[in-house]
Amino acid sequence: MAAAGSSTAAAAAKLRDEALSAAKRLEDEASSLRSTNSERSQQLEEAATILKSAADAQERVRAAADALDKERAAADALEQQAAALRTRVRTEFPDADADAEDTYSASSETEAVARLHSQAAAVQNIKNLIPIVLDLQASNYSKWRGYVLLILGRFALKEHVLSNVPRPYDPAWSRMDCVVLSWIFNTISADLLDVIHEHDAPTAREAWLGLEQQFLNNRESRAMLLDSEFRTLCQGALSVDDYCRKMKSMADALADLGEPVLDRTLVLNVLRGLNERFQFMSQLITRQKPFPPFVDVRADLRLAELNMGTPSVPPSALVAAAASTKAPTPTSPAPPRPQAAAGQTAAGQVFSNTRGRRRRGGRGSGGSPGSAQSSTPSATPPL
Repeated sequence: MAAAGSSTAAAAAKLRDEALSAAKRLEDEASSLRSTNSERSQQLEEAATILKSAADAQERVRAAADALDKERAAADALEQQAAALRTRVRTEFPDADADAEDTYSASSETEAVARLHSQAAAVQNIKNLIPIVLDLQASNYSKWRGYVLLILGRFALKEHVLSNVPRPYDPAWSRMDCVVLSWIFNTISADLLDVIHEHDAPTAREAWLGLEQQFLNNRESRAMLLDSEFRTLCQGALSVDDYCRKMKSMADALADLGEPVLDRTLVLNVLRGLNERFQFMSQLITRQKPFPPFVDVRADLRLAELNMGTPSVPPSALVAAAASTKAPTPTSPAPPRPQAAAGQTAAGQVFSNTRGRRRRGGRGSGGSPGSAQSSTPSATPPL
């Protein structure tokens, strides 16, 4: 009996443990289901929000489409009214409508260009419009190029030298290209013409590029040589105009080669190369504040050169020279030329010397004109 009771108790304990274990599993499953259902419900809420937003967006699209349809209908109605108004105006004022269409139509521009091209083809001598002849030795490429582009712009022909898109199958374009090419040929030297004629039937653009290559190719070495010549150029026997023109031409040529010369550098180089007669001008100009530009310096040098002109001999000096031949007196020296240290012009010196001689003559002989003329020149030592 005791053994049977103990086995029954053991079986009951085992069943209790299994029941507790099963209850725990069920509780865990229930908790897991609650968590899963919570995440599921959250996902469903987010999906519902997205669907609502999509519905709102579709509603706005439909509203916009309706508004667009209304605007299109209004625009069509306005276009119909405008067409009816144009028809009525054309019927009531036919001349005014024709003038307005001629003014604002594209055909008017085409006609204007055609008239300009006709005028260009009628030019007999292009040298009347482009007075510069391009030459390798003259260093005038920049001036020539500026003149040519100016005239081509005047006749609406710039695209023939600046555009890389030729139109050889357009008869009108080909005719005008020949006109531009003839202008180029007539404004360049014979040496450059031989270079351009190496190509068979060049277009104006090809001739333009060939000339550009002649003047801008190997620009580094050419700039080095030209800069050396520019830095060592001296006036010598050149006039101020010729000297300044040569300096400016070399500066422009350096600019064409990609080495522009500052205006201050040009002025300093001009002053450096002046001859002895203008040394006093160099000292005066370098002390000016602010430093003057090249245009002003050239004008000042030109004025100084005019003042340095050889003065005419006054009559009193001629009479004095004739009287001096009667006595063994030293030869009167010529009027002194202006020096760099003396800041006076030759004309001012002659005027001052003549006035001094007249004063001395007046004191010695009572101020009579004859005694003033018979006196010895101031340059002759008194006996």
